[in-house]
Amino acid sequence: MPLVLPFISLRVRFMVVAVLLTASFTSLWEIWSWNRERDLLHERLLQKGEILVSAMAIPIINALLYEELGIISEGGLLDNFIADIMANQQLNPLYAMVLDGEGRVLAHNRFSEYGKIYSDPLTRSALASAGFLDRVLTFEDQRACDLAVPLAIAGKRWGCLRVGVSMEPLYRELALLAGQIILFAGIFSLGALCVFYLVGRGLSGPLTTLARRMEQVNENALPELPPSGRRDEIGLLQTSFSRMLERLRRSEVEREASVQRMLENERLTTVGKIVSGVAHEVNNPLAGIQGALYHIEQKGGAPVQRYVRLVEQSVERIGRIVGQLLDLSRAGAMEMETVHSREFFQDLALFAKMAMKDRGCRFEAKDLCPPTGVRLDRDKIHQVVLNLILNGADAAGAAGRVELQAHDDGRWYCLTVADNGPGIPPELLDRLFETFFTTKEPGKGSGMGLAISRTIAEAHGGSLEFRPGGEGGAVFTLKLPLESAHD
Repeated sequence: MPLVLPFISLRVRFMVVAVLLTASFTSLWEIWSWNRERDLLHERLLQKGEILVSAMAIPIINALLYEELGIISEGGLLDNFIADIMANQQLNPLYAMVLDGEGRVLAHNRFSEYGKIYSDPLTRSALASAGFLDRVLTFEDQRACDLAVPLAIAGKRWGCLRVGVSMEPLYRELALLAGQIILFAGIFSLGALCVFYLVGRGLSGPLTTLARRMEQVNENALPELPPSGRRDEIGLLQTSFSRMLERLRRSEVEREASVQRMLENERLTTVGKIVSGVAHEVNNPLAGIQGALYHIEQKGGAPVQRYVRLVEQSVERIGRIVGQLLDLSRAGAMEMETVHSREFFQDLALFAKMAMKDRGCRFEAKDLCPPTGVRLDRDKIHQVVLNLILNGADAAGAAGRVELQAHDDGRWYCLTVADNGPGIPPELLDRLFETFFTTKEPGKGSGMGLAISRTIAEAHGGSLEFRPGGEGGAVFTLKLPLESAHD
């Protein structure tokens, strides 16, 4: 069974690492500060102690020298010096003594120590020392510092002066300092923790939001992301995710369009296969009907002429529908050639004028495209444009206007057909290019013209697009790929 690790958020990891680093550096700083302060206090204590014993050694040496010369009698001078040392309030001495060269006590702050001989290593070191000497020791359960200075002048030695100074005030001061450092470190750590929390929240908050938005992404819903104002890696990630969503939206739209197009093509293919056989079957009886009508017209005389004409019109209409069905079934068979745009447009305008001759509708043609080469099936494109023009004429009516315009947008050779008719209702736009759908009155349209036209346009690698006219009417644009640059 695979090991499943618990989820640990980025914010928690960041805070744990930050707190551990802060605690580590704070502890190192505390230890360094405490040791530094301890060394400074100890050095200050030694400096004061050295000044005290060095200063008191001079009168003590004088007293011993004068006593040895018989100038004066000692007479308790050493005891007075010891009392002066013990009265020092800055150092708070624990003991003070004057020893002769053999370690015998000549003066002591405790009278019971007079005459006692000290032979411990500390005393021997003090008697043999050539200068100031200090040692840390324990005196009556107190940490103390023993300060010693030799009583010597001009090579002559009389002994040494030893003073014991309590170190408890120093350690009390260090304990107070340690408490202050710990308190400051605690406040600093708490403040740093709050800062790290806010920073971690600022870092993980957008990522958490982004993760929730990513969870919402599916084939049916792509969430909208507000623009990111951040100028860091998180902002870059949000921007990249927004661009990815936009690409997914475009891909989804293109996929849906491709599916619809595929279904439409499949339907057109199926219809083409069916109607191809149906059209051929219908053409045979139509030929027989036309032949029979001819004989009826020849032998029937004037009374039947009107009825024969009606039947012929119906047969012609059936023939046109069959022809459209055959065009639908053969829409994929292209005979491509490269044509000159100017000549092609002139031929197209001429055919359009001929088709519009009996319509009573005003027709205008404008070639705004610089001369260029276009690869196309001339007959198929004529069929598409003429179908659009005739549809526009039907919509505009006898007093209307239809305009054919050619232009070049850099990539496409565009043929636009615009009319000033009533236009197409918005609710019908989605069905505009469906097979067998028409907005004309029953009996006047087969509903296959636009479907065939779009199929022909796409077979050329182009498109057939619709948009409403600026002042009503409809505008259809046929786009064909350009083959060559402008001459």
